[in-house]
Amino acid sequence: MAQRRVYQVNNVSALFESGTVIEFPHDAPAGSIVTHVVDGRPVRVLLTDTPLSGGRYAAEFVDCYL
Repeated sequence: MAQRRVYQVNNVSALFESGTVIEFPHDAPAGSIVTHVVDGRPVRVLLTDTPLSGGRYAAEFVDCYL
């Protein structure tokens, strides 16, 4: 089982208000696509091994239902 990590989604201003930060913990390994709900909308993101500051890891949008 993968280690629990905190992920931060990059480039959220295209779909959400400026200044919105999407962070969430997850146990799935890097390379997984997971669904996370943001403002009542399901967002699918790709978890990566790319480290960010503060011990977080990057996640990238796959798709978002508007």
